[in-house]
Amino acid sequence: MKTFGIILNPKARINSKRSGEIIRDFKDLFGDSALVSPISEVNEIESVIREFSDHSIEYLLISGGDGTICTVLSSYINVCGDRDLPVIVPLRGGTINMIGTDAGLRSSQITTCKKLKNFIDANMSPPLTERGLLKIREGKTGDPVYGFTWIDGLLFRFMDDYYKKGAGAEVASMLALRYILVSIADTSNQILDQVESAVYIDGKEMPHSDHAFIVASSLKKFVFGFNIFDEEAQPGESFNSVYMRAPYLIKSRHKIPLGLYKSLKSDTAGDFVNKAVKSLRIEKNKGYIIDGEIFRPDEPVDIIIESGPKLNIFSYSGHQEPPVKHIWE
Repeated sequence: MKTFGIILNPKARINSKRSGEIIRDFKDLFGDSALVSPISEVNEIESVIREFSDHSIEYLLISGGDGTICTVLSSYINVCGDRDLPVIVPLRGGTINMIGTDAGLRSSQITTCKKLKNFIDANMSPPLTERGLLKIREGKTGDPVYGFTWIDGLLFRFMDDYYKKGAGAEVASMLALRYILVSIADTSNQILDQVESAVYIDGKEMPHSDHAFIVASSLKKFVFGFNIFDEEAQPGESFNSVYMRAPYLIKSRHKIPLGLYKSLKSDTAGDFVNKAVKSLRIEKNKGYIIDGEIFRPDEPVDIIIESGPKLNIFSYSGHQEPPVKHIWE
């Protein structure tokens, strides 16, 4: 039996420059209590997960961006089921790390690992936060993908530009400013092009056949730590969803910056919905992102999003840490 299973994506943005050093740090810190598995290709994940399952790991540490976490969790559930998911520890190794940010894990990877081990060494239960996953299907066939956040439309294009321009805080700030200024100065710009699609929220069809963007998320904070959601979702039962059409975005664009921090309430015209829901269906989708991972279907597909299983995430934010044992004690 091993306590910790660590999956590291050497191609992730932060890991790519020093993956060998990070792996050595993991092995020095955890010793024989951990299995450390660098994975360069998706097809390697299943065998590693089976090994972790055979060793009954209690903590699954994932070093990479949000896309890596999404891929690993999807494989884990499709291989092992969701009844005995280990505690998830997101380690900030990628371009997008909003899952770790949502859990309050803003420190470096090795610092997060040391804090987790300090709780274990002190025989204290590590503090956890509970989140639900999204269960996402293209149509009704094939294995579902599990993740924390799904987006399309305007936000899909924003994230696509973000990756193409090299990512990072400076790129994000530059793009956000550009998108805001263009939307104010030129409402006919393609940035505000709508997605032609019928959308069903909890089985009810929305009254319009197009939208600017949709967000579905089980996180409390979105992308760069924004607090955009208006209702409290129940992990495993519901998730937050924001549906916005261009008319509302154009009419209310002066409110959007404030809405990133305090959220906005749904409007009565059906142009904007911000609520906790149990299911979403988006017809004829041509491109979307799950937790930073870009998906471009060959043909338009219907997307079905439902509440997935609950899981626990290590989250020491706001908790008193145990005393550290020194070698001379």
